[in-house]
Amino acid sequence: MALKLLINSLFKGGAEKQFAALAALLPHDAMLLLEREVSQETGASKPVFLSPHGPSTPSVFKTACIPAYARRLAALAGPGDTVLSFMERANLVNILAARKSGHRAVICERTRPSGEFSGLRGVLMRPLIKRFYPSADMIVANSQGVKRDLADRFSVPAEKIKVIPNGCDTGDIARKASQPLDAAYAAVFKRPVVITSGRLTAAKGQWHLLRFFRKVKDSDRDAALVLLGEGGLKNYLAGLSRELGFKTFSGAGAPPPDADVYFPGFQDNPYRFISKARLFVFTSLWEGFPNSLVEAMAAGAAVLSADCLSGPREILSPETPIHFRALKAEPAPYGILMPVLSGLRRKASTPLEPAEENWAGMVSAMLSDQEALDKYSRAGVRRAADFELSRIAPLWRKLLYE
Repeated sequence: MALKLLINSLFKGGAEKQFAALAALLPHDAMLLLEREVSQETGASKPVFLSPHGPSTPSVFKTACIPAYARRLAALAGPGDTVLSFMERANLVNILAARKSGHRAVICERTRPSGEFSGLRGVLMRPLIKRFYPSADMIVANSQGVKRDLADRFSVPAEKIKVIPNGCDTGDIARKASQPLDAAYAAVFKRPVVITSGRLTAAKGQWHLLRFFRKVKDSDRDAALVLLGEGGLKNYLAGLSRELGFKTFSGAGAPPPDADVYFPGFQDNPYRFISKARLFVFTSLWEGFPNSLVEAMAAGAAVLSADCLSGPREILSPETPIHFRALKAEPAPYGILMPVLSGLRRKASTPLEPAEENWAGMVSAMLSDQEALDKYSRAGVRRAADFELSRIAPLWRKLLYE
C-alpha cells in the first residue's frame, strides 16, 4: 500500500500542525497540497502542489475548483493507494478523486462542521459535507464530539467514523517552555499574568475574555492579560481593549512593563510565555479538539476552559459523559471547566453577562490560590502525556496499515 497525504495548505494552523507532525511519523510516498502555501516544517517531504492558488485566492473560487483539484489527484493515485486528507476542501477532493482513481479515501475532520461554517461559507460547505462525506471509505474524527456531530447532523454512518485524538510532542514543548523570555517580556511576567493562545477569530470568543478581565482587574490591579496569536479580529479586539479603558500593547516594538493587555502576535515558541503565566484561560465557543489547551497543559500551565463542543470536557474530565455541560465553574480532574459564553459581541459599556461574571470570579479566585494553581499545573502535565505523539502514532499506523 502506498500512502499519500493531502491537505489544503501548510498554513500556520492547528490542523496543518497536526498534519506536519503525522507526516514525520507515517511513511508516505507523497505530500500533496491544494495550494502553494508552506509555513510548517515538512522534513524530508517535498510538497507537490495541485494548483497555483495561494492565500490571496478567494475561498469561493477555491471551493469552485474542487472538481479540478480532484482530477489532478486522480491522476496521481490509483487502486491500492490510500490518500489521507485533512480539512474539508481536501477531504471533498479526496472523495471525488477516489471515484475515478479507485484509491482508498480516508478523510480527517478536525472541527465541528455545524459550528465552524457560517454565512456564505456555510451555505457552500455544509451541503457538500452532508452529500459527500458518507462516501468516504473511512472518516477519522479527533474527538467524540466531532464524531457525534458528523453522525447526527451530516448523516455520516457512525460505523465509518473512528476517533483518534490530536497528538503533541510533550518533550519538545517542555524544552521550549523552559527557554527564557527576553528582558522586556520577563518584566511583564513578574506580574500575575492571565494568558490565552490561538487564532484571533470568532470561534475563540476572546472579546468575552477582555470584557470580564476588567472585573478581574478590580480585584488585582497588577494583573495583566496576554493574547498570543494573529487573526482577522485583532483590530477589533485591540479596539475593544482600549474602549474598556485598558492600556493596550498591540505588538509593535518593545512591550511596556505596565500595560494591562498585550497582543504579542504569532510566536514561534508560545510555550515560553505560557509556562511563565499564572493561568491559561480558554474561552472558545466551539472546537474540534483544542490543541492549544493540551499544549498549555504540557507547558505546565493551570488551565481554565469553556466547556464547549467539543474537546475540553474529553480532555479535562474524561470520565464524564461528553454531553454534560458546565452551568457554573466545575473543578475537573485536570483543570476547571466553565460555562460556554454567549458569543454576543457586546459594547464595552454593556454590563457583564452572568456567565462573564462567573468567569471573572473564577479567574480572580484562581489567581489568588497558589495551591490550586500548583495542583492543576501538575495534573495538566500528567494528562497531556496521554496525547504524546508516541502514543497517538500507533493508533494511526494500526488504522492505515493493518
